[in-house]
Amino acid sequence: MAKTKTVCIVGAGPSGLVAAKTLTHAQPRGTFHVTVFEALPRIGGLWPISPSDSSGMVNPEMCTNQSKHTVSFSDLAWDEDVPAFPKAWQVGRYLEKYVEKYGGYEIRRGCKVVRAELRGEKWVVTSREGTVEETNEFDHLIVGTGFFGKPRVPQILERFKAPVLHSSQVREVEDLVTNGGKTPTATGRNIVVIGGQMSGVEIAAAVALQVSSAETTPGESCLPNASEYYITHIVQNPIWVMTLFFPKDPVLDVAGADGQQKKQSSKSPSFLPVDLVSYNIGWRPEGPVQNTSGYISPEAANMTHNFMNTYLGTDQSEFGSPYLAVQGETRSNPPFVAVSDCYQEFVRSQKIKVVRGKVTGNEADALQVKDGDASYLIQDVAAVILATGFDATRSLDFLPPELLSALHFDPTSDAFPLALNIHATVNSAIPSLGFVGFYRSPYWGVMEMQARYLGKLWSGDAKAASALAEDTTLATMLKLRTEPRRAQFPMGDYAFLMESFSSIMDIKRTEPGDSTGRTGLVLPSRYLPDSASETERKEAESALSVINNTIIASAKTGKYVARAAFRAMQGDWTLQRTITSRIATYPSGTLSGTASFKPRFPTKPDFDAEYLYVENGEFSATNGLKFGAKRSYVHRYTSSTDTLSVWFTKPDHKSVDYLFHELEIIPPVSESDPSEPWRAESSHLCIEDLYDVAYEFSFKGVGLEEWSLEYSVKGPQKDYTIRSVYRR
Repeated sequence: MAKTKTVCIVGAGPSGLVAAKTLTHAQPRGTFHVTVFEALPRIGGLWPISPSDSSGMVNPEMCTNQSKHTVSFSDLAWDEDVPAFPKAWQVGRYLEKYVEKYGGYEIRRGCKVVRAELRGEKWVVTSREGTVEETNEFDHLIVGTGFFGKPRVPQILERFKAPVLHSSQVREVEDLVTNGGKTPTATGRNIVVIGGQMSGVEIAAAVALQVSSAETTPGESCLPNASEYYITHIVQNPIWVMTLFFPKDPVLDVAGADGQQKKQSSKSPSFLPVDLVSYNIGWRPEGPVQNTSGYISPEAANMTHNFMNTYLGTDQSEFGSPYLAVQGETRSNPPFVAVSDCYQEFVRSQKIKVVRGKVTGNEADALQVKDGDASYLIQDVAAVILATGFDATRSLDFLPPELLSALHFDPTSDAFPLALNIHATVNSAIPSLGFVGFYRSPYWGVMEMQARYLGKLWSGDAKAASALAEDTTLATMLKLRTEPRRAQFPMGDYAFLMESFSSIMDIKRTEPGDSTGRTGLVLPSRYLPDSASETERKEAESALSVINNTIIASAKTGKYVARAAFRAMQGDWTLQRTITSRIATYPSGTLSGTASFKPRFPTKPDFDAEYLYVENGEFSATNGLKFGAKRSYVHRYTSSTDTLSVWFTKPDHKSVDYLFHELEIIPPVSESDPSEPWRAESSHLCIEDLYDVAYEFSFKGVGLEEWSLEYSVKGPQKDYTIRSVYRR
């Protein structure tokens, strides 16, 4: 029997844990003895393990920007009652469950690796627990410390008098504007976000939501004068802002007047979590899946821009900022994407103001910004948030300089600080050193594949060794470091990475029994090795069953339509209302006005999202009477039941009083008619008066072109119909 090989894994986040589990369970018992070193007193890495754990770089209440079907490993299904997009602390709990289910290795919590040197064929690893240092030898070393080594904080604003925080430090807006209570609240009301990629969009939207909630929640506000605050977001390029749920079928083929097929936008698309739409391997051309990331040609860029335009239903010009619109020459440049449900509508309502440029300095309470040859000031600054990313080099500080040099270390490269083989997994010059999840925005399925590959390589698998000898991805990395047309996420082609690894390791993707080719979604649970245990197979089957049920419910019963409609309601609308009375004592007439759906945190924990709805207008009766009218409701969404509900408010126009009605989604009569809107209905008995309610939602991509509701009211003293139409 071969001697057991010892493996040191640095980091107990997702990458370190999947590496430990895979080496322990995917190879014959006794192949590897694994020890995981984690500097924190808990596992999880970036991911907190409780709602109160706010000490790390991720807010525990932040939700994931990919669904639980992607943020998972192949052999552990999420509980079905967890929301489609879990909160960060729920991800931490998932990792705890993963460790409990698949143990067999040692985790040394609160033990930091301070040095790791290769001496001969052994890794000499020095760790520190408290003040005590210890040295051990290992056959192999895995870096699982992640790409978020430390926040990247430019020094240009270090003397600015308003608070300046990195996005990872921001939790509550009232703490932001006082620097955690260390300074008086600034007189300015402009919260400036610097950085136009993923974290910039996310933090701008998160702060805007907090401000909106402080303004609209009943009781004493946590942020005095909340209505005066706004966010200025400084970007350098337009960025597509994807919502969490995407239409599966935003356009349909219909017969034109000439009998030819043409594309037409569907008013009633089905909706799914965004990754269950975009990670579809069935869309790829026949033959081996080719890499579409890395270098982005103008043609490839245009294709992605067109995809985003189609699925979002807009080029983003409608939101009112030229720096968010993706038009003209921009369509040939590599695209940038972010994910947020509320950012776009905060821009439309001017709660977020998007500007272009680069901050060059400051004066008094203003920031100096340069945009090409032009310069301008951003004034009235209350606080600055640096959404400037992270420096990965801190994650490598235990490796000696000579070893880093052998790995082509470049601390200035935010894409590839190291040059590695086999999709950022190993370097052929130092094959006993492995990396898992050490690239920008790693997929959990790819981390698992990297761990499987290292297990194969280090246990003497000939095909794994051959793949390393023939690999060319290191050279590609070096070239991409300086490539001006490099993708936002240079290793972002999920399907390519999963298929490439599965080819190396002879992992056959699970296909439906009646499939004759390559179909469906890229999911970790579809890529199980033949050696998978019965437990692992049952977990994968459970995960796939949940996904299958989700897709069926989306297509047949309109699952997530209420969620999509609720999201798209945010912001300001023009309102046209017609009242048709059938009794003389109640006048007919029309109302013209505006309606606003103002986001706020749920005022009751039973709900997942909430708007304060406020309308103002002028009513003109057929008898000549005119008067101003104001009305308010609260709209709520519940993810566990996928339900949108409407509630009456108390006289303060903010506090929830009692339930008005809940919407029941009705699938379109014809699935093939793109002109058919989604419909919903409800009913409410108010003492002796019966309100029958009918809704129509006409989508274009993720947005609503228009929507309407109609009340038919009947009672002893009432017999009238109210029809309200909402348009942007």
